[in-house]
Amino acid sequence: MGKNNLNDVLARIEKLEKVVFGSSKKKSLTTTFDLKNKIDFSINERAFVKRYTTDKSGPKKFTLMVAYLAKGEVDKNIQVSELKKLWCKMTTKSLLGAYNQFYPNDAKTRGWIDSKEHGSYNLTNEWENIL
Repeated sequence: MGKNNLNDVLARIEKLEKVVFGSSKKKSLTTTFDLKNKIDFSINERAFVKRYTTDKSGPKKFTLMVAYLAKGEVDKNIQVSELKKLWCKMTTKSLLGAYNQFYPNDAKTRGWIDSKEHGSYNLTNEWENIL
């Protein structure tokens, strides 16, 4: 295949992608809008955990618990004692499993949560990436 043919094929693929998927700006706005509508913070904590933490790692589960208590608000401080209390209500394997201090450390390392004051955590703008 010659260089001109390859360029023609690539140009055609790009045109098809634009038609099928739309422009990248439109897609990112839709994705952000859909993501905020996907998470329902009004349901009870057990239903929330069952719905959103299935097949997620411990740090992602921890971040989702912070998100549930903060109702998705970035920079809202959530006390560790409140998180542990809620976590301990759902230690069955099908829900959260045992609490591990590694979870908040790893979630903080990945940039999903932050700790502005001792004994509390808050969400960052990156937390929605876990979904």
